[in-house]
Amino acid sequence: MSDHIVKSFDKVMGELSAELLRMSGLVHDQLTSAINALDLRDASLANRVRKNDRQVNALDDDIEERVMTILALRQPVAVDLRATVAALEISRELERIGDLAKNIAKRGAVIIEQEPVPMMGEVAEMGRHTAKIVKDVMNAYQTRSVEQALAAWNADNEIDQYCNEIFYKVLSGMMTDNSNINACTQLLFVVKNLERVGDHATNIAESIHFVLTGEKIGERRPKS
Repeated sequence: MSDHIVKSFDKVMGELSAELLRMSGLVHDQLTSAINALDLRDASLANRVRKNDRQVNALDDDIEERVMTILALRQPVAVDLRATVAALEISRELERIGDLAKNIAKRGAVIIEQEPVPMMGEVAEMGRHTAKIVKDVMNAYQTRSVEQALAAWNADNEIDQYCNEIFYKVLSGMMTDNSNINACTQLLFVVKNLERVGDHATNIAESIHFVLTGEKIGERRPKS
């Protein structure tokens, strides 16, 4: 294979990675903004998150088109094939995280309209911790770090612990005070959405690990 072909392929793959990182940055902003909208009771910010979801979907479509073009015209093999397919898989996971951020913003808008409910601070803390895991796992992609990918994969257990604790406390509160059932129910959906974000982040970590090592993570995903 000539130097020109190798450099040309590297350029195409570099552009694909850059677009994926751009998408991850937008998704992280969406998730952070959705949590901030809930924490600050900012309905306009929640609405902005819902509108910006279209940008996430557009980037996902662009990455899919780039991947299909690479597979059709470049016919990559070995690690290059793994990296190409993984880019599409990661894009799909990020798109789903974007959908969950939009859903959090949607449910947050309902919560904001009602009286403040207990555990809002804990949910915001869980949200920021979850957003950090999304950022960390994409840093692992950017730096090609197996160690960082594994750290993000293991961190999902912390998200599950948040979820279990908040669910227990909110449900217990609803049994003693049912004056704001709707807002509390919406809050539980927010918590579940954040737990699912953690699952998608671990899927990304698994894709990164496979690209870098050629092997799947040989353990069961830690769950609480």
